[in-house]
Amino acid sequence: MIDKTYLSVNSEDIQRMLSTLDRTTLIGVRDYALLLLLHENSLRRQQVSDANIGDFDLEQASLKIDKKFHNHHQSLSIRIGTVTYEALQNWLDARLQAVNCEALDSDQPLFIALDRASWGHRLTGTAIYKITARTAKKLGILHSNLQISPDRIRASAIKPVLIEEQPTRASTIAIVESSFEDFQESMPLVRSALAKDIDLLTALLADKRSINTKKAYEKDLKYFFLAAYDRLPSEELVRQFLRLDRFDAIALVLKYKSAMIAKDLKEATVNRRLSAIKSLVDYAGKLGHCQWNLNEVQGETVQTYRDTTGIKTSGIKAMLEVPNRETLAGKRDYAILRLLWDNALRRNEIASANIGDFDPEMRSLKILGKGRGSQQTSISLSQATTVAIQAWLMEIESHNPNQPLFSALDSASYGHRLTGSAIYQLVNNAAKKAGISKQMSPHRIRHSAITAALDATNGNVRKVQKLSRHKKLDTLMLYDDNRTNAQGEISDLLSDLI
Repeated sequence: MIDKTYLSVNSEDIQRMLSTLDRTTLIGVRDYALLLLLHENSLRRQQVSDANIGDFDLEQASLKIDKKFHNHHQSLSIRIGTVTYEALQNWLDARLQAVNCEALDSDQPLFIALDRASWGHRLTGTAIYKITARTAKKLGILHSNLQISPDRIRASAIKPVLIEEQPTRASTIAIVESSFEDFQESMPLVRSALAKDIDLLTALLADKRSINTKKAYEKDLKYFFLAAYDRLPSEELVRQFLRLDRFDAIALVLKYKSAMIAKDLKEATVNRRLSAIKSLVDYAGKLGHCQWNLNEVQGETVQTYRDTTGIKTSGIKAMLEVPNRETLAGKRDYAILRLLWDNALRRNEIASANIGDFDPEMRSLKILGKGRGSQQTSISLSQATTVAIQAWLMEIESHNPNQPLFSALDSASYGHRLTGSAIYQLVNNAAKKAGISKQMSPHRIRHSAITAALDATNGNVRKVQKLSRHKKLDTLMLYDDNRTNAQGEISDLLSDLI
């Protein structure tokens, strides 16, 4: 006799379930991502329930799950499709806005309850069952007189793709050579798609190398289309906007700009959202899908780096004394704090580093600098920082060069790459324990390091530029002006004249 609880649900009914969710609400965004995971990745409800934010790898587009083999458990990383990847990003972005904080901790549950009684708690397997059953019931979907359950959605999915070890250079060359003929044959189809059938919004996002840039553009374009058309952007809606008369389009974007100003959005936010719209228009124009541009729409004047102040070196010393270097977590945290101070690194530059990027003999570290795509920059390390990183690496189990340089140590996400959000939290906690009243962040330490370097070199901006890696010297000049407070000095001189 067939166990009907595992009869699969047809794809049409699953698409109906997904389309009925109101993705303008927080609950709808969550449930959409949840159902996609169950369907496209063949996951059990408990695997979804157990997942943490740190299990979702943005760079690898993967999710680490716990799978049971006979009587033991094994962690596996599965690849996530583009639609599911975007749905998870949208859910985390919406959740971040809902709690009004800068970052979510990696050890927090990936999916949380949103009802008043248990808001923020981990979403249980039972709750996931009720979500699928309730969504199907609204549409009147019932198969074999049984409710739609997560297991039945899972049964309709294809087997998820596991992430294999990184291929060697030889195997990569072999793969490329063996598939070159197939690639050549597919090129006419690609050209045809680019000519008329391309999804412009998807293509624009694919053209951006940085994941953070992709997320920012996608979010900012959603804001625009919701404000202008009261709908989320779709391929049809994007083309409708691009077919507008030039002056109608400019009027629409200017009206949107006025609405943002009326909401008292910061100048940098207004400019970033306008930039996303202009990029879409320019990209469409390059492909012959738009006959006008938005050059007439001017951004707001922004004073960059208005606050470059940090804390004194005594405060940094106090923070460095916080980690207990007899413990594993203390060794890791101390090494991170030294990198932030000695090299004025950004948190994502530390988070993205692998073990193989660290060379103790040369006292160097390869980093992915801001705005440099996949091109790594080699930076020199101080003796103290080198020793600190070595002390941390001596304690961890894996020395695989492709593994993250710094990993999480909590039980929920042990061994996962330490995220930028976790580094932010690490700095904030260390500052509080050191008795620093000022709100501290990794970038605030960077400000402190650059300002201290200018003090130590008597304002030698060219030398300090090697540390800060700013592309424009003008940026460092702002640091130097803020450091010396030339305006305050002149005001005092004028005051003494009368």
